[in-house]
Amino acid sequence: MAAERRWLFIMTVLVFLIGSAIFALRQPLEFETSALVRVHPPPLPKEFSIRFNWNESFWRSPDLALYVAKRTRISETWPIVSWLAERLVVEEADGLITLKLRGGFAQNVVPDVLAAYIERATEKLTMDMRSAIESESARLHELYRAFESHRQQLVQALTARLEERTLQLQTQKESITKELQELLRSRLAHLRVTEQGATLESWYYRNYLESLLRRLGEIERELDLLKIKGIAAFEREYQRVLDLEERMESIAQAQVEARQLLESWKPLEVITPAQLPQGPVGPDRLRIILWGVGIGIIIGLLVALFSPRRREPSPKRLEINRS
Repeated sequence: MAAERRWLFIMTVLVFLIGSAIFALRQPLEFETSALVRVHPPPLPKEFSIRFNWNESFWRSPDLALYVAKRTRISETWPIVSWLAERLVVEEADGLITLKLRGGFAQNVVPDVLAAYIERATEKLTMDMRSAIESESARLHELYRAFESHRQQLVQALTARLEERTLQLQTQKESITKELQELLRSRLAHLRVTEQGATLESWYYRNYLESLLRRLGEIERELDLLKIKGIAAFEREYQRVLDLEERMESIAQAQVEARQLLESWKPLEVITPAQLPQGPVGPDRLRIILWGVGIGIIIGLLVALFSPRRREPSPKRLEINRS
């Protein structure tokens, strides 16, 4: 009975040993290569509120892996694409990104796959940048139009206020001029040149005349100021117009700079390109076989311990069988 259990254990271990050895030998050779790149953040104007993401999730995105699969003419099925993205190792430090790729491709294919990753990442960053700038430019254009509409409303309001104030001052000027003419005609005989001969009435009319002349001078100066400066004479309100114009000019300049940036911006700089691997780095066939033997030992013990026992025939049964 013990011999049978021993043979069950040995056979189970041998089956797993042979199976793991066959599995390990059928695994393709794995090669590894790496590249060092630097990401240049886009120097966008402050008016553009755009954030770019080039972390590990960006490099592992399925569309990058799918492009690489097409570019290098390897399988484009979803498991292969998912596996390809998972095999990429991304390490970032001090603005530099180290990309490592290990795969069961031909030795000369591995660096081509990693180079395709970098090429596609550059294109994707540029396309994302273009799309983001177009979207943000549309938003800024609407903001520019809103500012322009508000500026026009302010200018119209100030123009109306200027016309109203000018008309008011001209009316006051005409009224004071008319009053002065009437005063001079009716009261000229009562005015005195010197204070010794001045009467109380002449003193009153002289002060009144001086006040009218002062007021007339103030009105003429204000009219001249309104004529020279126009709506700029209303400094506080006109400052709002200037602020709006400055913001609008800043938006227009930012859009020009963003368009120029699209033509010159290089998102990735390859510091160290992917090199041809010197030799295979995997698979670890001995480790696979040892794992298979270990699993075989565990399952062999379980099979030997829990296999059904065969009953031994009793001597009486043997004697009956012989007869």
